[in-house]
Amino acid sequence: MVDLVAIGILLIAAFVHGAFGFGFPLVATPLLVLMMDMRAAVLLTLIPTIAINLVSIATERRWLEALRRFWPIPVFTMLGSLIGTQILLTADPDPFRLLLAVVLILFLILERKRGDGPEHRIPHWGLALLGFGMGLLAGLVNVFSPVVVAFALYTRMHPGLMVATFNLSFITSKSGQLAGFAIQDALNPAILHTALLALPAVLFVLWIGIRVRRRLDQGAYRRWLTRALWVIAALLILDSL
Repeated sequence: MVDLVAIGILLIAAFVHGAFGFGFPLVATPLLVLMMDMRAAVLLTLIPTIAINLVSIATERRWLEALRRFWPIPVFTMLGSLIGTQILLTADPDPFRLLLAVVLILFLILERKRGDGPEHRIPHWGLALLGFGMGLLAGLVNVFSPVVVAFALYTRMHPGLMVATFNLSFITSKSGQLAGFAIQDALNPAILHTALLALPAVLFVLWIGIRVRRRLDQGAYRRWLTRALWVIAALLILDSL
């Protein structure tokens, strides 16, 4: 029964990701954490997240430019996620539920703010620090969307370039997490089997979401998603307390 509910959550998150171009771990992780511990939730989302972002990169035209200009972000995201995963696997995971709720709330607050103007350039050392921080968040709570939104708002980078950069970073962060689980011998075969079992359906629902994206009123749909994330954040806080 738990596996069926978990797979259902993965499918919901895949649809949201297809409809918006982002959001799979952002939606899946807090919902999964309500029914399992953080470690299991992170491991369950790893393979689907990698597959989804590989599909996203395959359809993105600016990923080579993104890699050329912002390579320190995905490189140091891998390092940060490896370290963050080691912390997650060796410390008590319960406090990370509250951290995840804070990350969600920060994302929701930052998502409301938008700006226009010339793009701000960040030196490579700044990009490296950004990537490392994103990786730590990925390793600890499987979500770094607030950092992505804050960076995009500050730099005012082109949306297509931003999507390409952070799809690359999602893949490297998941690679770091997989390495972290492997180092600690924490790759639970049952959880991986559930993830692989759900993968074809996840990719199919992702495709449906992409098709729906072209027809939906994005403003109304975004408002419903925002409300749902506020509810999830509140439930995580109540569960932590």
